[in-house]
Amino acid sequence: MKKRSAFLTSDGLSEKMKAMFFERIGKEPDTIKVMVVPTAGILSDGAREGFAVCLSELMTMGIKYDNITIYNLESVISKNYVRTYSAYLSDIPMIARLVTAEDLASYDAVLISGGDVSFLTEEMNRTGFASELKKAVEDGLIYVGISAGSMVAAGTFEGGLGLIENPIIPHWRNKKMTVLPDDNAEIHLADGQAVYICGEKVELL
Repeated sequence: MKKRSAFLTSDGLSEKMKAMFFERIGKEPDTIKVMVVPTAGILSDGAREGFAVCLSELMTMGIKYDNITIYNLESVISKNYVRTYSAYLSDIPMIARLVTAEDLASYDAVLISGGDVSFLTEEMNRTGFASELKKAVEDGLIYVGISAGSMVAAGTFEGGLGLIENPIIPHWRNKKMTVLPDDNAEIHLADGQAVYICGEKVELL
């Protein structure tokens, strides 16, 4: 089984992080498949603008647009809902149903963009996506979080992924952290910084 890998960033992958990302995947950029979850960033134009930057950055990295899947949790039926007039459908397109850990295994990475972390957490749990995503990450899917996407992966909110127990506070503008705390205290990430997880190893980039 592959080790889990995650980049929990404040504002996206730096050049150093991009190099680590490609090294970890071990494939040519134009063959890499990425799922992008923009759900946190659909409630304001500022957040939508961030989503546009995410897509542009991926393509600048050499990842083909045809290899990027946009998966908005708002389009997914709640996990406990019993379908009525659509019950006869046995093969719902992935964009409109809950993806499973097996579905996610066909991707190299998932990118969770920024925005409203409370809304993102609610949607991840309403749909059941949180548990499937956590399984996939533990099985080797590379996780890239930006701002809210990093917060939901850490210990910031109950119902998050819990990849680390520490809460993450992105876009930190006070004194810059140079080492991670020894306990479960908050991790303050300035723009350009990230928490990198590789297996059980956790380090500040």
